[in-house]
Amino acid sequence: MRRAQQLRRLLLTLTALALVATACGGGGGGGGDGGGTRVLRVVMTDDWVTGPFTDAVREFERAHASVEVVIDKSPIGRMADVVRAGIASGAPPDVVQGHAHTGAGQDLADPLDDLWAEHDITAAEYLPGAVEDVTWAGKRYGLPLDSNAMALLYNRALFDAAGVAPPDPAMSFVDFERLAARLTSSDGSRRALVVPVDTWVTYGWIKANGGDLVTVDESGRPRFSLNQAAVVDTLGYLRRLVDSGVAFGPTGPDARSTDAYALFRSGASAMYASGSWDLVRILKEEPGGRYGVALMPRGLTGATQGTVMGGSSLWIPRGAENRDLAFEFMTLLTSDRYALRFAKEEGRLPVRPRVLSDPYFGEDRLNVFVQQLATAHPPTLGAHHEASQAFDEALTKVLRGDVPPGAALDEAQTRAVASIGTS
Repeated sequence: MRRAQQLRRLLLTLTALALVATACGGGGGGGGDGGGTRVLRVVMTDDWVTGPFTDAVREFERAHASVEVVIDKSPIGRMADVVRAGIASGAPPDVVQGHAHTGAGQDLADPLDDLWAEHDITAAEYLPGAVEDVTWAGKRYGLPLDSNAMALLYNRALFDAAGVAPPDPAMSFVDFERLAARLTSSDGSRRALVVPVDTWVTYGWIKANGGDLVTVDESGRPRFSLNQAAVVDTLGYLRRLVDSGVAFGPTGPDARSTDAYALFRSGASAMYASGSWDLVRILKEEPGGRYGVALMPRGLTGATQGTVMGGSSLWIPRGAENRDLAFEFMTLLTSDRYALRFAKEEGRLPVRPRVLSDPYFGEDRLNVFVQQLATAHPPTLGAHHEASQAFDEALTKVLRGDVPPGAALDEAQTRAVASIGTS
């Protein structure tokens, strides 16, 4: 097992080096003065190089005649490897998209408090969760780019057929479980929900129940809480939904073979926990479809109503050659007018409340996601690779019914604490 992990890491590193080499090879080379042209190297996640993004690049190049923006793409899970390889080679990219707190937690990102002050940017202009995404140990390491929030998409036709009213915004986990039972067919072919082995989705349920997985103090030291009562109770609750037959759970040997979106779209599942990008996707596939969106239920006590924040941020790696130019590009890409385009054309929600006041976000279903953003928080456990891996493995064991939540999360907590060398 250890040798397999070492081989996998080697392959990831080689892939990252190849991506860095590709970025270094374009437009003037070396990031310096190639015939008077400065090269700004930008690495984006796979699905971000679209119409609005390309227009922003062209606008930036028109405003900076001596600058060429060279774009490369990487899966978000490999972004840290790309940056790490670039830093090791002495030629990191200038701008990276992903999660700034993850880059900071792995000592890959450059703190940007001075540039925030120089450009008169304040935390007050952003959603609180968006600020969390770029903050580490009290410092800012990037600019928020887009946001999202997990809410409940539901099939109105299935609710009507079962004689069930739409989900109540004030419902608790207990109320939701009763609702789920009414939406499940006697033969189990149609169920209320899908519970996938997905850390992001699970974190949304954990936050709805008032729990968390990690906090970071002002020195950057993490305090893990993988086995706190709210987390144990949440995983136990999700497992109970599967065991009682009201939710589909993992079905294949890899624990990820259940396609939650496909089950929802086929009508096998009445509800689906996801973000606004899937609402946009559904409405494109089925313009006249009868789908609604509801807030996440409140926790087991009914006292809290949180969720997970999606989206991303832009950050600058340590040692980047064009720091000021990179930040200028970041401010353009995160500007209000491009934020509105990303929302309307791609379903990516803005990070500034002032943009969310646009009439476009008044549409009933989209507005639910906007409301949910007020209680949305980004999952920051990903900044701690070993702890994140331990939680992922515990989640798989619990949702497959192999290990009780308490035991699985106790083991994960032990591994997480050991990863930072303290008890």
